[in-house]
Amino acid sequence: MKREKTTPSIPSLKQITPFDLLDDPCLHRLVAASRLVRADRGEILIQADEISHCVHVVLDGEVKCLLLAPSGNEKLIRIAGPGEIFGEEAALLGRPAMAMAQASRNTRLLHVPIALIREAMASVPSFAEAMTTRLAAASYEMMLHMQLCIQLSSTQRVAQYLSQLAPEGVEHAEIHLANDKQTIAAQLNLTPETFSRVLSRFVRDGLVTPQGRRSLMLDNLPQLRRAAAH
Repeated sequence: MKREKTTPSIPSLKQITPFDLLDDPCLHRLVAASRLVRADRGEILIQADEISHCVHVVLDGEVKCLLLAPSGNEKLIRIAGPGEIFGEEAALLGRPAMAMAQASRNTRLLHVPIALIREAMASVPSFAEAMTTRLAAASYEMMLHMQLCIQLSSTQRVAQYLSQLAPEGVEHAEIHLANDKQTIAAQLNLTPETFSRVLSRFVRDGLVTPQGRRSLMLDNLPQLRRAAAH
C-alpha cells in the first residue's frame, strides 16, 4: 500500500455513515490521526491473524474479505465498496482479523485509529448506537449467509440472489449484476460452473433473459421467488 500525501477531507468522511453523526471538531480529530492510502488491484491489505488498530473506510474502489482454507481455497465473506467500512469487529475487540482483505480494484482507503473510534462512541451516544447496530447487522448477515450455504440448494441460492435484486411487488424487472459471475458464485458458495448451469436452466425455462454482459431481465419473478422458497 502507498500512503498518499493528500490529507483526507472532512466532507469525504462526513458523507459516510455513521461518521455523519459526528460534529466537525470530532471529525477533525479523526481525520488528523487517520492515514489515506492507495492499494493496487490484487494487493493484500490485511492478512488473516493480523491485529489491526484501525477501522478501514473504502473511499473508492472495492475490497474483498476472504477466508483461506488450508488447501489454499478462498471463501468470499463480503465485499466492501465505496462508503463502506470493514475490520471494525476485530479492531474493537483487539483480536486478530479472521479474514484476509484484498483490493479487488484500485482502491483508496482511510485507516481510522480504533482508539479515536472508541472515544467518539463514548462521547456521542448516537454514534455508539450506530456502530452497535452495524455490528449486530453484520452478525445477522453472517447467520443468513450460513443458512443460505447450509440449507438451500444451488437453485434456491441463485433464485434468491436474483429475486432480491428486483423491486418488491413486480412480476418482471431488469437487473444489473454489480459483480462478475465468478464473484457472485463465490458469494453464494458455488463454483462458477454450477452458477452458470443454474442460470442457463433459468434462461431455458423462460425465467431469465440475458440483456448484456451484466444485465438480466427477470421475466417471471413470481416463479423465480417460488424456486427460491422450494
